[in-house]
Amino acid sequence: MLRFLIFLVALAALAVIAVTLVTAGAAALGLVFGVRQLRERIDRVRMRRARSADPEDPLETAWTLTATEADWAVSRVAAARTSCARLLAIADANPLATDAVDWANVIRRRVPDLVAACMDECEQATPGERRSNLEDLVESLEKIGAEAERRRDRFRDTRPSAFNVQRTYVDQRTRPGPLN
Repeated sequence: MLRFLIFLVALAALAVIAVTLVTAGAAALGLVFGVRQLRERIDRVRMRRARSADPEDPLETAWTLTATEADWAVSRVAAARTSCARLLAIADANPLATDAVDWANVIRRRVPDLVAACMDECEQATPGERRSNLEDLVESLEKIGAEAERRRDRFRDTRPSAFNVQRTYVDQRTRPGPLN
């Protein structure tokens, strides 16, 4: 009877080990196929985003192409793009803001040229050179975005806002004078 119980315990242990191995194998197989499907889905989203850019707007095309090609730096490109878009909005709304209009022209002209030149360089480059070129492009776009932020801040600081006007009025009325 003891032999029979030992045999049953050993059989149960083998069954547990077999189930564990099958489960682990299925999980690994699912992980491999899941990662592959995730990569394919990400590639489809990238291609859709690249195709959705307005072909009439070279600036929009340049930003989208950069974000697609330099996919490891999407957030950095997005930050530069947002800074430039904010300055472009100021330049479009206020044609007398010469500093903003001047840099908006630089953005509209130079960003597409810069991206096109980088993509031309990347066509014949090795993967390492391509990565280096794209990293340089992202850094250049970050510098353009930083300058756009500086000019936007300068414009906002010199612009009379309703709040500043009201605050100045209150300060003048509540200032201690010689007769108070």
